[in-house]
Amino acid sequence: MIHAFSKIDFNVNNAGKFLVAAAFLSMTFNTVLLSAAKTGDFLKPVPITAVKIEDSFWSPKLAVCRQSTVPHSWKYIEGNIKTLKKIAGLGTEPGRTGLWTEANLHKFIETIAYSLALQPDPILEKRLDEIVTILAAAQRPDGYIHAHVIINNLKPWGNLYHQHDGYVAGHLYEAAVALFQVTGKTTLLDVACRSADQACRHFLDQGNPGFPGHAEMELALVQLYRATGKKRYLHLAQTFIERRGKHGAHDCPRFACNYFQDHLPIRQQKEITGHAVRAVFFASGVADVALETAEADMLGAAKRLWNSATKRKMYITGSVGASRKHEAFSDDYVLPNNGYCESCAACGLADFAHRMLMLQADAQCADVLERVLYNAILHGISLDGKSFYYRNPLTDRDHPRGNNWCCCPPNLSRTILKVGSYIYARSQTEIYVNLYIAGTAKIPLPGNTVTLTQQTQYPWAGKVKILVSPRSEGRFSINLRIPGWCQKTQLKINGVEVEHFPIRKGYAHLQRKWNSKDVIELDFQMPVQLFEAHPNVTQNRGLVAIQRGPIVYGIEGLDNNENLDITLAIDPQFRIEHLPDFLGGVTVVKGKSDQARSFLANPFYALANRKNSSQRVWLPQAGKKETHAGCEDKLYRALAPSTLTP
Repeated sequence: MIHAFSKIDFNVNNAGKFLVAAAFLSMTFNTVLLSAAKTGDFLKPVPITAVKIEDSFWSPKLAVCRQSTVPHSWKYIEGNIKTLKKIAGLGTEPGRTGLWTEANLHKFIETIAYSLALQPDPILEKRLDEIVTILAAAQRPDGYIHAHVIINNLKPWGNLYHQHDGYVAGHLYEAAVALFQVTGKTTLLDVACRSADQACRHFLDQGNPGFPGHAEMELALVQLYRATGKKRYLHLAQTFIERRGKHGAHDCPRFACNYFQDHLPIRQQKEITGHAVRAVFFASGVADVALETAEADMLGAAKRLWNSATKRKMYITGSVGASRKHEAFSDDYVLPNNGYCESCAACGLADFAHRMLMLQADAQCADVLERVLYNAILHGISLDGKSFYYRNPLTDRDHPRGNNWCCCPPNLSRTILKVGSYIYARSQTEIYVNLYIAGTAKIPLPGNTVTLTQQTQYPWAGKVKILVSPRSEGRFSINLRIPGWCQKTQLKINGVEVEHFPIRKGYAHLQRKWNSKDVIELDFQMPVQLFEAHPNVTQNRGLVAIQRGPIVYGIEGLDNNENLDITLAIDPQFRIEHLPDFLGGVTVVKGKSDQARSFLANPFYALANRKNSSQRVWLPQAGKKETHAGCEDKLYRALAPSTLTP
């Protein structure tokens, strides 16, 4: 393996040796990947309970979720609790129910679990315990639990495409696993297991056909399997995936079969398609099964769906699902700037990205995860945590936030509150730093525990300091993601610059004997950049998007005299300014148009947080010419200023 610790290690005279060693490293790593695919020894996330966030960017947002969003949310799940009480014999009148609304209760329980992981709250925990007791009391003796179906005397698992039994159950399982991991309490986990056992009897033992039409149960069953070790849950998850594609392309009720990802068997699916939320949840389930089985066909399918989603169908903000019709993915490169972009689809893509990162140990997956978190997901929830967006188009006007609790609000809050679980990963002997968020993590390795402490002002600044404190001195690897947006990185260990360091799938790979006094310093160059879309995205020909670090920017009418008809100058003379008292504390970008008009751009996530106005992300660029040269498989790439012609 290559070691890189000082200028002496890699100087000009050693360049040839470095290239040979790098080639050897590449071959070695490919062998390791092949071995991992055979054994299932993929990356594992470091759990949220092992991570403490103390970050100037994320800590205030997590506090808003805990202190504002959680109290605000109770009234929206009261009807579900009331119905459960009626079923359990603890109340006299049911509340309003719906085919999928009970999933909101489960997502809210998961939100509270992550809130408790960040900040213990005995009063909140006691209130949650009461809800869990009601859920357990409402569960049928055979294990089935879906209040809407029970209270309305519907047939359990009766209308698989549209009844949402599996969607509701899946979110119950996710909530149960989260609560168990955070608190160690098993009451809700027992409810989830009895529910999953009933589903296994129904679909496996009794041979009933079909699968839930809204994917979610697949990924949740795998999580439940990981928490309990019960292989039947993994088997049922894979069974639901394998049962798709048995119909003709249009032989499904109400919608074409691709709406349910039922148009082709999984081994033949080459693109992500259909209802966007169902599709990314389904893809996450495929990736989860691949992580547990290492089955080549599942690995291949997960990669095809991933490439389809992120290289041909994803917005620069990380949103997916362009089509208003059926809330679906559109064809390749069809990404209108007034597209649908449901918040739940962004949350689902974040989880899909995280699973693909565990499968591939590839920084490109973490790049997408970061893009989604800092842009699409944060845009979906207001700065005060009390209103939300269902849709997140990149060009918008007078589109107020609201409280549509169809599905998105508790999905956003649970995703934001579990951001700590995305930061780190590990293999048997290696640590991966995926996101740069200040705080501390305790990461177990064989015979050792390593504490990493990050200090950074990311995403507003590119400097990161990581203190490495193993319990005992030892040799292991630390892999540091080099963000895809970054064109130049400086790395130091213990104050000594490492001029050349091996890059392994987008990670700086540092292997050495570490001790408790070691310090890693990273400095990511973070200029304002212009990005262009692949020329096949015809809607954005001649247009550019402003990005700095992981933050995508947009212009808002409120800051630009309500005139968004701006064409950027060939040299926009960008300037940045951090405004601690504006929009919760943001770094804004100022620049010049081709008419020498000044403009101000805000982070996309902070748009539409004042009064009604207009917003725009993609802007005309003076002198821009379209070319396919160098595009390769990049959906977005930094614009080379040299390509602009006066």
